[in-house]
Amino acid sequence: MRIIYHHRTRSTDAQRVHIQEMADAFRSLGHDLTLVSLVAADQGEHNARRDAGNPWWQRLARRIPLAYEAVQLGYNLIGIPMLAWEALRSKADLLYERYSLFNFTGVLVSKLCGIPIVLEVNSPFALEQGRDRDIRLVRLAAWTERVILNLASRVVVVSTPLARILESAGVQREKIEVMTNGVRLEHFVARPQSPELRLSLGLRPGEKVIGFVGWFRRWHGIEMLLAAFRLSGLRDEQVRLLLVGDGQAMGELQDYVRDNQLTDSVIFTGPVPHSCIPQYLDLIDIAVQPAANEYCCPMKILEYMALAKPIVAPRQPNIQEILREPAEARFFRPGDARSLAAELRAVAADPGMARCMGERARAAITGRGYLWTANAERVVEGVAAPLRADRRRLQKFTAPVIED
Repeated sequence: MRIIYHHRTRSTDAQRVHIQEMADAFRSLGHDLTLVSLVAADQGEHNARRDAGNPWWQRLARRIPLAYEAVQLGYNLIGIPMLAWEALRSKADLLYERYSLFNFTGVLVSKLCGIPIVLEVNSPFALEQGRDRDIRLVRLAAWTERVILNLASRVVVVSTPLARILESAGVQREKIEVMTNGVRLEHFVARPQSPELRLSLGLRPGEKVIGFVGWFRRWHGIEMLLAAFRLSGLRDEQVRLLLVGDGQAMGELQDYVRDNQLTDSVIFTGPVPHSCIPQYLDLIDIAVQPAANEYCCPMKILEYMALAKPIVAPRQPNIQEILREPAEARFFRPGDARSLAAELRAVAADPGMARCMGERARAAITGRGYLWTANAERVVEGVAAPLRADRRRLQKFTAPVIED
């Protein structure tokens, strides 16, 4: 198929990884794919510090009443002709779009050009941006979200809780399909730990490592992880905490570490490009997801699983959808540092259990199809199957009648 992948993002952090991996998955299946956007998917790929923050114009727009809504709506004036031109020029068979708020581009071009469109939804943006007070026209946002998603041929969402949120907001249930995020196993192959990297981070021989990989934002629960690590007492048992990444909350986290005398036990790596993440994960003995919103599908969990890491994560439906307890992970009460501390101690105290958890989590990646290529296949088949059915019905209706 000739596929156009359209997005309206800055191509940062997990967004960029998702876009690149799905694009590569479509191509690996033999499809002809064109990316259409204002920002190239690989822009800033090796600039991890760029990923850690928001651009100045975005911060300014959020402070001016209705400016952020105006910027997002204004994109349609550029996006619609840009996408329509490429769709007609390339004679596209399918539009695939990463959904963003107030973005009518994909669905309008789909209707104008008669091309099916699949919208990939990673967040209920009207709810999310209203809750975070990024926008003021919350009712307009909710209306546009409902209209845009109902105009799509199909809507793929990353979790069942997200599907339920969209259904309750008025999106037609029959259009929605849950499609968990994926991982590319060739990028996450277990290797021997790098002695040079251990030495550069100050890790001593025999020390166990509890690790988190991601961006340091206030809702990611990293301060709670620091509190849980302090409460666990593991710092007195040759266990270190490795925090891989950077972000707006870095200063506050460093202050917490200093104020609670954790400086010798907690290591901040600073920003690390995604391509280098596997070698840092190789150093980790226990991987942690400290927090997650109620509808996301954290890619870091899938990457932990791919490298057979024992995982400790919050007990909530979207996480339980990915991992099975107790075979593949240990869960703690969301937002409860003492509960997290207890689970960290339990996993650290039983290496055999930890190893089995990691191995089962790794097997679940292929067993349940948590792969980017599997996702790309499902997208194409979901569009191709109805088209084939339509052709069969048309052929049956128009077939000549042969008389004896």
